[in-house]
Amino acid sequence: MVYNSRMKKEPSTLELIERGFAPQNGKIDILFIFPPTTSEGREAYHHRAMIPLGIASLAGYLREKGCGVGVLDCPGLRIQSNEIFKIIEEKNPSIIAFSTTTYTLDRCAEIAKKVRKNFPNKLTLIGGSHANVASMETANTYDYFDIISYGLDGEYIIYDVVKKYSLKKFNRNEFLNDEELMKSIKGIIFKVEKKIVRNAPSESIKDLDELPFPARDLFPLERYKPLENQYRKLPATTMVVIRGCPYVCTFCDQARTGARRRSPKKVVEEMKYCVEKLGVKEITFWDDTLSYHKKWMREFLNLLIKENLNLSWSCYAAVNTVDREILQLMGKAGCWNIFYGFETAVDVLAKNILTNRKNTNLERMKQVAKWSREAGIEIRGSFMVGMPGETPELAKQTIQNAIEIDPDYAQFSVVCPFPGTQLAKEIKQGKWGKFISEDLEEYNTMKVTWLPFGYNSPEELENMERYAYRKFYLRPSYILRRIAKIIKTGSITDLMRHIKGAIALVKGSYLIPISKKKETIKIKY
Repeated sequence: MVYNSRMKKEPSTLELIERGFAPQNGKIDILFIFPPTTSEGREAYHHRAMIPLGIASLAGYLREKGCGVGVLDCPGLRIQSNEIFKIIEEKNPSIIAFSTTTYTLDRCAEIAKKVRKNFPNKLTLIGGSHANVASMETANTYDYFDIISYGLDGEYIIYDVVKKYSLKKFNRNEFLNDEELMKSIKGIIFKVEKKIVRNAPSESIKDLDELPFPARDLFPLERYKPLENQYRKLPATTMVVIRGCPYVCTFCDQARTGARRRSPKKVVEEMKYCVEKLGVKEITFWDDTLSYHKKWMREFLNLLIKENLNLSWSCYAAVNTVDREILQLMGKAGCWNIFYGFETAVDVLAKNILTNRKNTNLERMKQVAKWSREAGIEIRGSFMVGMPGETPELAKQTIQNAIEIDPDYAQFSVVCPFPGTQLAKEIKQGKWGKFISEDLEEYNTMKVTWLPFGYNSPEELENMERYAYRKFYLRPSYILRRIAKIIKTGSITDLMRHIKGAIALVKGSYLIPISKKKETIKIKY
C-alpha cells in the first residue's frame, strides 16, 4: 500500500479497521490494542500525531514468525470501547494485548474489565511504558490482566507467550494453570492462586537489525498528522532506531537503561522503504537522543546524503551529543528541526534532576543553538517548571534561560513524577516536595501532580507555566522575527502552518482533554 496524500477519498473507518488484520490460516492469534484516550461516552481525541511504533514493531515481528496478528489504534481509528468489543467478537483473537502509558492505563483497565466479563476465555496481556516501570504495582492493582509483560524489548516475550499458548491449543485455563509452563516465559508477571509471580527478565535483543520493519501497513496512515509546527511535508511518519537511553535523568522512565542502536545501513533502508513503498515525505525520529553516539551519527548521515532520498526529517538531541560538524552534516542530509531537551540551565536544578550530564551549561546551550541555526536547522526546546529544589525565582531564571537560548519554539512542561521513576521514589521518601494527586489521568505533564517545597500552592505552579508561555511567545522581537521568516520563505504552506499553530496555542487545542472520571484509579508505590 502506498499512502498518497492527494488521494481523493480517504478509506472509511471500517476499511481501515479491516486493514489492521493479517490472519494466518484464517486465524488471529493476537490482537494489539492502543486504547481510546477518553472514557466511553466521550468524544475520542481527534488528533493522532503518530503511529504507535511499539505495537507496530511487535506486530511486524510476530507476522514474520507466522502468527496471525491484528492491531487497533483507537485514537487513530477514532473508535471507542463499544466498537472494540464488536471487533473482538467478529475477529475472535486468542490473545488481547494492551499497550499503555501511565495516562491511558485507566482506559486499558476499563476495557480489560469488560473483556473479562464478556469474553472470559480470552487471554489478556498488558505491556508498554507504564508496565515497564510499574509492573508489580500494576499486577497488585488489577485482576483483569492475566499477564503483564515488562522489559525494554517485547518481541521475544510476546512471541514466547503466543508459541507456548498454542501448545495448550489456546485454552486459557489450561495455560494459566500450568505453573511450570508459565514460569518458563521470561519477562512476564502472572498470578498463581492469587500469589503474584515475577519471572526473570527476558534477554535484550543484542542485534536490533534482526527485527523486521514495523508493520506500518496495518495502521491508518492517512489519519496521522504531526502538530502544525512539527512538520514541513506530508505524508509523514515516525521512526525509532535506538532502544534504551545512556542518561540518568531522574524524571524519565528510560533512565539507566543503556542504549542499543540499529546499524546506519538498516536505518537508511527503512527510510527508503517508507519513501518508496508508503509515499512518505517526512520522518520524525522519536528516539530520546538520536545523536548520542557521534561516530554512528556521522556514518548514518553520510549514508543518507549518498542515498539522496529528498526527504525532510527531524529528531531529538541533547546539547553534549552534537558539534558544529555533525550539525552541518545533519542540515545537508535533510534535517530541518531538532528538539533539544534543554530542561533548565540553572545549575542547581539541573544537578537535582541529573540533566547536567547531557547539557553542560547555558553557554554550551547557546553555542549549540547558534551552530544549529547556521546549519539551517530550526530549534525546538524543552524546558521544565516545577523541578526538585525549584522556587518561583529559580523558575523565572529557567524561563530567562529559554529566552537567551531563543529557540524557534519552546515547550514548558510541568515536571511529572511518573510511577517507577527515581524522582517518584525520592518524593515518596519525603525529598523535594509532596504528591498532590494519585490520579493517573493527570500524569501527562500538563497537570500539577506534585508540589515542590518552594511553592505555596498548585495554583502558583500552574500560573508559573502560563507565565512561561506568555513571557517567551509574546515578546515583540520573537513575533517580528517569525513574521520576517515567513515573508522571506514566501511559502504559503509555512504561513498556514504558523497560523494554525498560533490558533492552537491560543486555544490550547494541542492539550489532551482530561475526561470527567467515573472512578479514580490511584497509584500504589
